[in-house]
Amino acid sequence: MDRLDEATIRMKAADGGRVIGDAEFARCMQALGPWLPDGPDAVPVAIAVSGGADSLALALLARRWRRAVVGLVVDHGLRAESAQEAVQTVHCLTALGIPARLLRLEGLSRGPRMAERARHMRYRALVEACRELGSLDLLLGHHGGDQAETVLMRQRAGSGPDGLAAMAQAVAGTDVRFVRPLLGVGKADLYATVRHAGLDWVEDPSNADLRTERARARRALSDDARLRRMSLETADLSGAQRMARDACDAQWLAAHARFDAGGWVVLPRALPPARVLSALVRTVSGHEYPPSPGGVAALCAAPRAATLGGACLLVHGGGWLLAREEAAMQGHVPARAGVRWDGRFVLCGAGDVQLSRGLCVGAAGAVAAWWPRERGRPGVPARVLRTLPALHRDGRVVAVPHMGVFAPGMERGWRFAFAPPSPATVLARFGPSGQIHRPV
Repeated sequence: MDRLDEATIRMKAADGGRVIGDAEFARCMQALGPWLPDGPDAVPVAIAVSGGADSLALALLARRWRRAVVGLVVDHGLRAESAQEAVQTVHCLTALGIPARLLRLEGLSRGPRMAERARHMRYRALVEACRELGSLDLLLGHHGGDQAETVLMRQRAGSGPDGLAAMAQAVAGTDVRFVRPLLGVGKADLYATVRHAGLDWVEDPSNADLRTERARARRALSDDARLRRMSLETADLSGAQRMARDACDAQWLAAHARFDAGGWVVLPRALPPARVLSALVRTVSGHEYPPSPGGVAALCAAPRAATLGGACLLVHGGGWLLAREEAAMQGHVPARAGVRWDGRFVLCGAGDVQLSRGLCVGAAGAVAAWWPRERGRPGVPARVLRTLPALHRDGRVVAVPHMGVFAPGMERGWRFAFAPPSPATVLARFGPSGQIHRPV
């Protein structure tokens, strides 16, 4: 594929944008590394491609930067044209030398919070595709205009300092890293880049629908350059502050907390700061949104056994144990590789297909019904063990993989991976901050 020379890089498009050069993009990607080795047989970096100018520009630049990439195109099915547009986008990627996979969302219906539900389903589909491909990084086409819109929307909604940091350039998810290399790039530059490449893109009419808050924010920013600049400065400053808070939180967790793969956290007598406790409640419960700030602050001020946001705080030894609230857990779902249960666990492994027929995933429930007596006491409160994911057949528990319990003749290839959807799970890993913010 031809690379852009310096003269072309400086070329101005009719709308005032400039073509983004390969060297500029490569420098940005280097700063967001490390990356897996490249090559014809390497694990690909995935790219979410909607067919719009933003994501097509990203795909074009990523293909010039690296050979091992794959495009993921999601058909949400909400417009009559969406299926044709998705196929058109796949063909465009193929012409660019980018292998592409078409993902179709099933079960998305119109109604309240449709855009939010579609976004959640889209990200779940993208992450599942990355998991199947072995991709550790997913590139997203959000740009500087999207960042400014997000800040303005959150300011209008009264968001706190974390919300005003808006989108990070890189966020560590449970098993996929979300990377936004274009946050420092304007929309006009992306248009110029795809125009120079001779690419046709899709314009989603909902982007101009002023009934949506994002479209109204876009209109306000297009009419006020000063407001746009201030919004980006707010994201930059708030992002740097959020990174510093994340680093402090991770240090506290590494020193004082113990996370168990079964989905609970052991805490000392002195509870963590409210921000950390809120993130842990999200992680343990698998909820998309944080619990009530007032409830978290009250617990930190006067620690006591309580339930909050789908999690429960229990007295344990000389400190506390934060576990899933039993009454809030999901019911049984059919067992198959990759199925997500209770928003927190993914069923994995090489269980025999024939033996898996009739199996369901659900809470382990009454410990006496599945824990072998010869093993003695399990060492973990029964209330917590009851929340573990288990495999059921004909109304009884036949496997609790986290405890190494399998009924006679039960296939042992199955296991559960703790994988809640919230980006706050990075705090439960007790490592450095998983969010990278850089000036835009």
